[in-house]
Amino acid sequence: MTNQELIDLMNDRALGYRFLARTFRTAPDATLVEAILQTAEAAGAEGDPLAAFYAEAADADPEALRRDLAADYNQLFLGMSPHPVAPYESVYTSDEGLLMQDARDEMLATYRQWGLRVPESFDLPEDHVALELELMACLAERTREAAEADEATAELVAAQRSFLDAHLAWVPALCDDITKRARTAFYYGLAGLTRQQLAADAEILAAL
Repeated sequence: MTNQELIDLMNDRALGYRFLARTFRTAPDATLVEAILQTAEAAGAEGDPLAAFYAEAADADPEALRRDLAADYNQLFLGMSPHPVAPYESVYTSDEGLLMQDARDEMLATYRQWGLRVPESFDLPEDHVALELELMACLAERTREAAEADEATAELVAAQRSFLDAHLAWVPALCDDITKRARTAFYYGLAGLTRQQLAADAEILAAL
């Protein structure tokens, strides 16, 4: 792989992880819905997990779409349904299935390791899936910046492989639960897209 190919790859990975992080972080606002609709206009690739949603959204009223997606986000992740999904690593990896367990402490240490801080406006446990996806985006960007400066990237790539194995291996199980409980094609498709990206990224990082 050439240096430019590595730069392009890391840029694409960062963008992909940032999109996933945004969709998991909070209910969609008008800006996100507009971006999604713009993507829908150019979508249609075979095998795209969001294809069904794009077909539905192509002629949708943006505000009605925002309300529908916000309602689904709230029932999935904010406890506004009988069976919500907990988007926290601790719930999926601790023996008790509880919040604020070892995974949360490990994530705090990881943020400190890379000089990162959770935004003060984010008042949820630090092992939230959105923050973990955002950390991968940050590491991909740092790798891109190192490649652009013609600096060594092996340590950064190894760190991403390690983080994927240690802290994102639980996410497919989260996606399985989302698939069972989502009421909109968007969140159903988002679960598939997330699984797809993580599986592809494992292969990419293993090959670097």
